[in-house]
Amino acid sequence: MAVEKTMKTIGARSFWLFLLLSMAISAARAVNYSGTLPVVFINTASAINSKTDYVSATFHLDPMGIEGYEAIGSADDPFPLEIRGRGNYTWYGPFEKKSYKIKLESGLPLLGMGRNKHFALLAHADGGQTAFFRNTAGFELGRMVGLEFTPQQRPVELVLNGDYRGLYFLTETVRVGQRRVNITEQENRETAPELITGGWLVEIDNVNESWHQVIPPRTGTELTRFRVTYHSPDTLSTAQYQYLYNQMTDMLRAVYTADKNSTEWEQFIDLDALARYYFVNEILDHVEAFLGSCYLYKDRGKSAWKFGPLWDLGHAFNGWHPKNRFLYQYKHESREDWDICIMEEFAKFPKLQARVRELWAQFAPTLYPTLTTYLQNFATEIAQAAVCDHERWPDYGTADVNGALDYCLNLLEQKRQFLEEQWNEGSIGIENIVEKPFEKAVFDLQGRRYNNDFQLSSGIYLKGRKKILIRKTAK
Repeated sequence: MAVEKTMKTIGARSFWLFLLLSMAISAARAVNYSGTLPVVFINTASAINSKTDYVSATFHLDPMGIEGYEAIGSADDPFPLEIRGRGNYTWYGPFEKKSYKIKLESGLPLLGMGRNKHFALLAHADGGQTAFFRNTAGFELGRMVGLEFTPQQRPVELVLNGDYRGLYFLTETVRVGQRRVNITEQENRETAPELITGGWLVEIDNVNESWHQVIPPRTGTELTRFRVTYHSPDTLSTAQYQYLYNQMTDMLRAVYTADKNSTEWEQFIDLDALARYYFVNEILDHVEAFLGSCYLYKDRGKSAWKFGPLWDLGHAFNGWHPKNRFLYQYKHESREDWDICIMEEFAKFPKLQARVRELWAQFAPTLYPTLTTYLQNFATEIAQAAVCDHERWPDYGTADVNGALDYCLNLLEQKRQFLEEQWNEGSIGIENIVEKPFEKAVFDLQGRRYNNDFQLSSGIYLKGRKKILIRKTAK
């Protein structure tokens, strides 16, 4: 029965040829799954070479006897699905361990998550020892602070065409739906004025996909780049494009007003949703927040956009950004080409500052011990699978999960101490620290400021209260 079902789904000849080749390749590898996590088995009709074109496949899911999880199909009776690559840097970058997007033939409640056809298998190959903890911590914080929708994920092990591919995270994708971003779904190419007000699902993006993006004017702001990728609807009429363009343009104008007591920006941005979304990202010092993978959504008939859901916290638990800084200050301190972050302007509004402090007073006493316990249990859950994963992919991840956990918790504690100083009642607040000189800032004798030594030519400069001499030799 399984052979007939598989052959009908992906074609008999191509299936057998591809399966034999895959088995030959995987036979050379001794690494196998740990069996301590559910295992997803996928067999494809051909190689997965694209992040846009799906490949036909079949799958089954073995929970490995873990209580509370149910099997989906079996080796003898698999289910059909489609699979393609996913990601930008992680797909096109130098990573052999790839992430995938899967689309089931019909909605299934995989590993206790909401019934749906759309999931991702995230590899997290790009984050070193902290890779497995970033989304895990962020998603849990999102649920703790009450964001409307935060993706669920489950750690699994993946076997693709007989080849053990390591530790993955089966994850709910961000999309419009009753169990995901629960807003009215707008039709593609809609023209009726009363219908194009929602629902919208868009993303502040740091990837140039101009055919799917709106780029509003930024005159009079510090923003060097502000791209908005539209996901739903994904094909726009002229009326829809103009509506989205006007919304983003008017929002930027309202946010970058000189009058920070103005409330006009709240016509475009839901203050509470922004505060909660920012709160999570700041706790984790996710310096890419508000620059990329930053979603907003808007329901029909609603005036304000809501920030969220959380997705791809790829620069959380970073060890390079000083933990006595806010996330939106990273651009001032790095030699990397990071763009100006709109959160820096949001942070100047007293009403947002007040709401963030309220959230801190409400959640901080229990948030940190609860999150610590959650991450400790998670580390125990994935420990053996992480060892197998590291044997399979020695350049990615870590076999020392407990060491990685200690590293993450140490960064979390450093940031907590800083936020406690800033956000407790009577503190200086998030608006004033922006004006403080950074430790790395250097001034010339005319008072011009330089944020990085590489900008300097030979000469005498002031750093802190001391004079320093810079000598640069010709290369």
